[in-house]
Order: sequence, then C-alpha cells, then structure tokens
Amino acid sequence: MGNTLIKRGPMTASRKAVPAGKRPGRLVWKALRFFLLLTWLGSLGLIATAAELTADEVARRLESRLKSVTTLRADFRQFYYSNSSPEPMKGQGQVFIRRPNRMRWEYSTPEKQIFLLKDNNFWLYFPEDKQLIKNAAQSEVLESEVLGLLSGNFSLSERYRIEFNSFPSDRKNVYQLRLQPVEEGQFSYILLEIDRQTWLITKAVFFEPAGGKLEYHFSRMVTGRKISDEIFDLRLPPDCEIIEAGAIK
Repeated sequence: MGNTLIKRGPMTASRKAVPAGKRPGRLVWKALRFFLLLTWLGSLGLIATAAELTADEVARRLESRLKSVTTLRADFRQFYYSNSSPEPMKGQGQVFIRRPNRMRWEYSTPEKQIFLLKDNNFWLYFPEDKQLIKNAAQSEVLESEVLGLLSGNFSLSERYRIEFNSFPSDRKNVYQLRLQPVEEGQFSYILLEIDRQTWLITKAVFFEPAGGKLEYHFSRMVTGRKISDEIFDLRLPPDCEIIEAGAIK
C-alpha cells in the first residue's frame, strides 16, 4: 500500500493519502498550542465585581488564576475557515486536561481520532485505521508560548496588546477581548469571549496572517474534578500500526 507524506502542522509523518477535508489535519496540533491558552485562562471560578473592569484588568484576573487550575474537561466545536473553501472544516468532541502535563483531545466528528499529550510526548491515534503517530516534544516546544502560559511563566500583558473588541455572539453578559501579539507569531490576533459570572471562555477565534480563521466554541466546562489516569492512556489493538515520526521542533 502506497504511503504519502502528510504534514500536520509541526508534525510530519508517513501516512496514507485521504480525501481532502476528511481530517482536521493541522488543527489537531493547533488545538494543543492554544487550547491550553484558552482553557487555563478561562476555566476559573472567579466572580466578577459589580464595577466594570478595564481590558487589562480582565486579563490580569485571568492571569491570576493560571496556577490554581488543576483539571478541566469540556465539550468543544471547532470551525476552520480557509481562503480556498467557502465551507468551514468542522470538528467536535471532548477535551480533558490535567496539570502539569496531561491533555487528551477526543474527536467524534468528522472522524474519530485522539490527540494525547503525556510525559512530553504527543500521540495522534486514528482508531478506524488502527494507526498511531508518535512524536516527542523538544524542550523549546514544551516551553513555548501556550505551554508557558499553562505554567504561569509569563504575563499576557507582556505578550499581547489587549483591548475590548465586540464581535458577533449569541451570548450576553460576556467580556470580549482582542489579543494582539507584540511580536509576530502564528496568529495575527486572537478574540476571546469570557462569561462575566463564571469566568469560563465560551468562544475563541484565532486569525492567521494568511487569512485563515480557526474558531472554537466551548460548553459544559467543568474544573477541579478528578480525572483518572485511564483517560490519558490509549488501548491499542495488537495489529495497530505505530509510526515514530520524530521530535516536534
């Protein structure tokens, strides 16, 4: 059976060719790089005061809780809008996070797949194909922007110019922020929607320099409850194909 080289963001691995649009592709890696930013900033039980906050104050409230988060689980819906297609690529599923180094994204659509971060390794598993792609993460990846935020190693106000920015939403009583990177990076800017009472991020939109847009909607978010070790294990069939794809740089 012929193989072709499929690139998933920073991950590159040998993989069978699939019809265009079937898989979220590079979005799986993007989910790792910034869902931590969203959830660790937003999954907090801080109640807003009656007085209105400035954008910087909202960001500082979020930052102040980074180190207090222990676990998070949520449902998500994902939409990726590209310049090449009028219809977005869609995905949905559940995400489980446990500090300091456990994360599992489980997609139910458009195809079952599991993305696992565990002990500085990134695994991407396709149950229907019985195929596992294994990547090691070098230290510069683990210490990168979003994972640094997970550890509370730097300040939002140092990395971004922050301001209020209204955008379409079906929710009321929310904060809406625009994060403009101080230095050029993967995204031109980020929009966050934060519930004023629960301080949970309900929506996040990431804008790429080339014009692409990645959007996440979060619901049923639960923090602080125990997540068992089994969630971060994979049960592989005996005939599973394992691809050692090398280190993510």
